[in-house]
Amino acid sequence: MTEALTRRLVTAVHEDEVDRAEALLRQGASPSAPDPDGDTPLYLAAVSGRTEMVRLLLEAGAAPDAESRGGPGSEGLPLCAAASWDHWEVVRELLAHGADPDRREDDGTSFTPLMWAAAGGHHRTARLLLEAHADPDADQGGRTPLMAAAERGSIAVVRALLRHGADPRRTDPEGRTAASIARAKCGKDLADELRERARSAPAGRCEVLRSPRPEGTELIEVTVSAPDGTAGATWQAETGHAAIVALLREHPRD
Repeated sequence: MTEALTRRLVTAVHEDEVDRAEALLRQGASPSAPDPDGDTPLYLAAVSGRTEMVRLLLEAGAAPDAESRGGPGSEGLPLCAAASWDHWEVVRELLAHGADPDRREDDGTSFTPLMWAAAGGHHRTARLLLEAHADPDADQGGRTPLMAAAERGSIAVVRALLRHGADPRRTDPEGRTAASIARAKCGKDLADELRERARSAPAGRCEVLRSPRPEGTELIEVTVSAPDGTAGATWQAETGHAAIVALLREHPRD
């Protein structure tokens, strides 16, 4: 009976049927128990950006830091999933219910939520995590969130990290600081770089999109569609590298 309720709850989460999920929880479905595939309801709701569903599950007692162990696309921490996709309202809900802003995925061996946000240029999510006292210098293999944001060209995330105490003097295993990483990108044709990275995707239509950012920079997206026309992989960069170099040059050092 419990397993059947769990399966039905996961289906309700997939279909974003909040009323149905609420009824199943009242019938005794566990808000935290994974289904037989290892998928937890909270992770599935978080990765899809379903704020109301996330709130329902948390209020029913779902563990905010329970790691989902399903197949590709449904494994990891709810907070990391929400941060990586910039579902900032979900991030706010998870933090309000006690999610650890510094908890790493893959049993503590992988990215923190802040690293996901920085690498993706998600400034609203990054600010929420930093305001929840996420460590601005928590690195992954010697690479800090500041370095990730600098490489992407996200001036908004760099500003947020510096405002919350990120150390621009840190170096990666190759001896590079965030400033030198950003400097190496200045003057580069970012669209060409992204197209080169996109060569790893199956052959299909390659499209370059450019859109302005509020900070005065530009977001460049390269999307490769599958041969049948369905959406494929996307690579992104922002054009804030020169501004980041200037900002880091002016940033006071102790």
